[in-house]
This record gives sequence, structure tokens and C-alpha cells, in this order.
Amino acid sequence: MKKLFLLFFLLRAATALAQPPSVAKTNPQRVYMHYMPWFETPQTSDNRRWGLHWTMSNQNPNIVDPATGKRQIAAHYYPLIGPYASSDPNVIEYHLLLLKYAGVDGVLIDFYGNGGNDLPLLLRNTNALVPRTADVGLGFGVVFEDQFAATLADAKANMQYVGTNYFSRANYLQLDGKPLVLTFGPQKYQTPADWTQILGVLPTPPTFLPLWYESADAGANASGEFSWIYSDFLTGLTNFYKNRAPGLGVAGGVAYPGFDSFYAKGGWGGPTWVIPHNDGQTLKQTLDLATQYQSRLDFVQLATFNDFGEGTMLEPTQEFGFAALEQVQAFTGVAYTVAELKLAYQLYTLRKFHAGNTNAQATLDQAFQKFVALDVPAAASLLNSLSQPTPVRPASGSLRLQLYPNPAGSTLKLFYPAELKGGTVQVLDATGRVVLTQAGHPSLDIRGLASGTYRLVYSKGNTHLSQSFVK
Repeated sequence: MKKLFLLFFLLRAATALAQPPSVAKTNPQRVYMHYMPWFETPQTSDNRRWGLHWTMSNQNPNIVDPATGKRQIAAHYYPLIGPYASSDPNVIEYHLLLLKYAGVDGVLIDFYGNGGNDLPLLLRNTNALVPRTADVGLGFGVVFEDQFAATLADAKANMQYVGTNYFSRANYLQLDGKPLVLTFGPQKYQTPADWTQILGVLPTPPTFLPLWYESADAGANASGEFSWIYSDFLTGLTNFYKNRAPGLGVAGGVAYPGFDSFYAKGGWGGPTWVIPHNDGQTLKQTLDLATQYQSRLDFVQLATFNDFGEGTMLEPTQEFGFAALEQVQAFTGVAYTVAELKLAYQLYTLRKFHAGNTNAQATLDQAFQKFVALDVPAAASLLNSLSQPTPVRPASGSLRLQLYPNPAGSTLKLFYPAELKGGTVQVLDATGRVVLTQAGHPSLDIRGLASGTYRLVYSKGNTHLSQSFVK
């Protein structure tokens, strides 16, 4: 018996030692990231087409703007890595490393269960993401979308899937000693009796949170509520934190960068109100408000990492660069900066550049493990030991501007058609202010620019080419 006990103890100790180290933070508040697993490319979809969340009803990502290289997507903002597939392991690796080095504690995955249309793909994508959260040392939980369950039996089956496949994972998020489950509503099943049945299939009762002001629909099954994005902005959030949260058993806060939906323009209908990003001020205000009422909040949910359709993304974009995640770093109080975020991006670009190169991929696997272990210098050394991607020079007669590297450090290289040699360069910041001007030259010294996203305009005569870059 003693030998068995010792063996059990050693196995538990080995498991504990194998856990990736957590990022040190000065802010004790739990911070979770709302995550959408719904993007498809022609290589991953079941119909060999771009997924609905890149196209909506009227956008075609196969159309590429020759001046910027951007595909036509159903969003006002463009991912730094371009439109992607949620099941792509390189994308998942990149996303999770960004979150780890931003000080995020876990992801709350928008969960649709199984069913018709694209739901099986969303479930596949979720199941590609879930095991990787443990690989990087992050927790995960689900935000159940009840309106997509056709019947009560379907809702129960979807919840049973969560209990069977996710609750047993060591890194499933816990709150008050119970698994954390949110629902984005309820929107379809709106009686306590419904939720008694739906949650009754779980192996253990969860900490169950409906949306703010919706807990009555779940009755005693609800442990509290979580707040979300709404058109009244800080007014509604302040009212919830000040007047509603103190009376709840559990209260979830929210912080977000803005709201700028593409749904109406994309032919899907939906809200037309806008909360501007305001050069990062919207995110700052919602984070500051969460800090003000921190004692009343059990966690803060960042909304969202990648809902491009609603323009609420904190994922790096060509328009904003890494700025949103830099604000999250300041909020969580990690010792890391944009430099580590850029290294995660470099890892992603090298994964794609060296696709099919077994030796290079093995080196990148080692770099990933060093990132997970928080050994940033070793990870950077491994990345820089490999050949780096360079842009293809524009073909003769092609009026296209390309910038490299992007993101850039101290020097930015320009590639433009030979016939435009001798032009002028202007660099504009996010407000449109010209911050740098020089005669056309194949390289540009940008050491004097602050970190952020800029637009470079190269002009000669009546020809003007522009491209965004991140410093």
C-alpha cells in the first residue's frame, strides 16, 4: 500500500512539475478572453469556400486589393496575419502565446455544440483549441449559445458534451470551487425548469452565469450574471457595477476596445450603433471602470479577442497593431511588452515561411517550448537562427508598395516599382498626422517613432501608394 501511495504521489508531483509556468502579474483580478472559434478558409471548410464569418452575405475574400494586398472580408478591420482558419495549429499557437504574454488567465470559448449548418466545424475548431490551452498554461471555459440548440433535448446533449469532454480537464476554469459555465442569454430556453434539465446532465453543478439582468430566466440555477457590450457604454456598465453586482453571488465585468459591426453592411442585418475605438480610449475607460469596481467583480472578461464582424477584436490588426494587447499588459501588470507580442507574431510568420521544412519546424517547436517556459531570450535566439521571410519584389509595371519587416523595429525597408524611384515618403499616425517625411529611399529610419500602427504613403507625381505597418 505504501508503495502504491508513493507511486501516486510521484505521479502527481511529476504532473505538477510538467505544468507550464504562469506569467507573474501585479493585478490579482482574474482576466478571461472571449474567443470565437468560427473562422474557415477554403482549405478547412466543408464546401471549399471561405467561411461565413469572413464573407457574410456579400463579401468575397478571393478579391484582393492590388494596392494593399488585403482580401475583401466582412469586417471594418483586418487581422495582422490576414484572414485565417480557426483550426490552423499555427494560428492557435500564435493566439495563445499572445494571451499568455498579455497576462490573460484563460479563454472563454463561444460554444455552439453540435447540430446543422456550420456547427460541426465550430465544434471541431473548439476541440483543436482546447488541448492547446493546457500546452501554454492557460485555463478555458465555455460560453454556451443556447439559441442554436433546436430542442431542449439538443441543449441537454450539448451541455452533456461539455461535462463529459471538458470538465475533467485539469485546466477547466473554476469559480467558487465549481466549473464555470456562462450562457450568452438565455435567448431560447428561458425558464428555470428548462435550465434545471439542461444543467442537470452535468457531472457536477457549475457556477452558472447568464447575461446581465437575465438570471431570472434560470432561477436558482444561476449563480450570478456577467456584463457585456451595449450601446449605452459606460452608463450601463457603471449602473451594473454600482447597483446590480453587489446583490449577485457572482458578477463578471467586461472590458472592450469598441463596437463597430459590419453585419448590416455585410447583408446580415443587426445593430447599427457604434462605440468608437477612439485610439484606445474606449478600452482604457472600460478597463479603468473595472479597476474602480474591482472589489465587486469576480473576473473581467475581455470582449473579444477576434469578433471581427462586430469590430470588438483585441487581436492584432493592420489598423491598430498590438496596441490593445499592450493595454491589457498594463492592466494585468505583467513584466512583458510589445516586444514579446512581436516575437509570437514572428513565430507565426516563420511557421508559414518554413512550411514543409522538417528541420526548421523542429527548431520552431523548440522556440514554442521556450516561450511556454518563459525563456524569451532562448526563444528569440531560436527564431533568429532561421532564415527570415522577405517580400517578393513587385513585378515590372505592378504599382504595389511592400514594407518589411512588419512589425518593424528600428528600420523599415521599402519595395516599390522601379519606375517610381525618386519619390517621397510620408508616415502618418493613427490620427492622420504626418510624423515623418523623407525623400524616397529603400530604407527608412523609424527609431524616433513611438510603438503603434502607422500608414506609409509613397508618392511620385500623381501616383500615391500606401501601406500600413506596425512599430
